[in-house]
Amino acid sequence: MQTIWITGGSSGIGFAVAKKFLEENWRVVISSRNEDKLIKAVESLKNLTKKNEIYYKPCNVSNYAEVNNTISFIENKISNINIALLNATAYSPNRSQEFDINNYNLLINVNLNGTINCIDVLKNYMKGRNNLISIVSSPVGYRGMPTAGAYGMTKAAQLNLVESLYFDFKKLNIKISVINPGFIDTESTKLNSFKMPFLKPASYAGEKIFKGLTGKYKFEIYFPFILVFSVKIMRYLPLKVYSFIWKKLGNF
Repeated sequence: MQTIWITGGSSGIGFAVAKKFLEENWRVVISSRNEDKLIKAVESLKNLTKKNEIYYKPCNVSNYAEVNNTISFIENKISNINIALLNATAYSPNRSQEFDINNYNLLINVNLNGTINCIDVLKNYMKGRNNLISIVSSPVGYRGMPTAGAYGMTKAAQLNLVESLYFDFKKLNIKISVINPGFIDTESTKLNSFKMPFLKPASYAGEKIFKGLTGKYKFEIYFPFILVFSVKIMRYLPLKVYSFIWKKLGNF
């Protein structure tokens, strides 16, 4: 039986992925900062899937010591980690478009520091095992968008990081990939004040991520195709054209 460790696994995309992997007879370990939510998530997952190979370990990914203790516990007490899904994310849309350094620091601590903390510890265990580290990023990282300065910056950094480590980690025999979901109906997207095109349920993301992570290796997994591919194309538009589109979409 193979094992997946999912950060941010108590709700949203992480919970949906945990459910799908359990249904497919994987051993699943979920982490998040809130132990009460983790306990409820484990109970719910057992009831929904009728499977028992689900474990939890509280972990604040922005705290290196906690990350180190969590991964050590999983590797030594539960099982080797075959796939690490780094899904823990802080999200806070800046509707006022005012520069708030506290918001930037919060998102940097979780989305960036949390990601590199996990990678640094995981690489020591996964070296030579041909395991997979996959980071859940966002199409927001493709290009700067209104109200998304802090969030988009961290997601752009994640995309750049994964591309760089793709080359570096070949020498360690560790695979690395990135996941760029479109709008998924979660607690985070409920914070958005605009209509979200192609909004999909979390179960849709769970299915797509399971297929992407367990099938033939893909560097990037993204969905739904139409939405994310459209955002990819927008990277190549001149700034004047790009600005005009956003003015029409939201008077930015």
